[in-house]
Amino acid sequence: MPLKQILKKKKAEFIKQWFQATIDTYPSDAARILKKDVDRFDNPVGAVTRETLEDVFNHMIEAPSSDSLEKKLDPVIRIRAVQSFSAAEAVSFVFALKKIGESLLDDPLIHEFDLLVDMVALAAFNRLMKCKEEIFLLKATESKRRIHRAFERAGLVAELSEEDLVGSHKS
Repeated sequence: MPLKQILKKKKAEFIKQWFQATIDTYPSDAARILKKDVDRFDNPVGAVTRETLEDVFNHMIEAPSSDSLEKKLDPVIRIRAVQSFSAAEAVSFVFALKKIGESLLDDPLIHEFDLLVDMVALAAFNRLMKCKEEIFLLKATESKRRIHRAFERAGLVAELSEEDLVGSHKS
């Protein structure tokens, strides 16, 4: 039986184990809360995590591309990007799929499944780097704004009038 058919057949078990493995990457107190209830209002991080993992897994069964995987991974990666995870820890949940695959798949299919997981992992890392870049740019912009306001309060910055701007171009 082809890999994609087996993945469809065992989807519920894959997602259940993958969600548990992902939650286990959090400290024990947080993990207990995250897996307790997946209601979007009572536990938004747990709910988004479960929904994202399911979307990604469904997408793996189709013909995934790197860009489309990045989009599917975005919600959970955005959450992990602002938490105190290193880059490796932030995307480690993807690699848990390899162990799950080893336990749920027959030997000949494991290599093919591992290649799919590697594709997901690379997409997760790309998305994480884009999120980290956005965070850095937001922090840099906010720092510039704070410094500019401090200089204004100290009287070290003055607004230029239209005449000053026009006059500076003539010189």
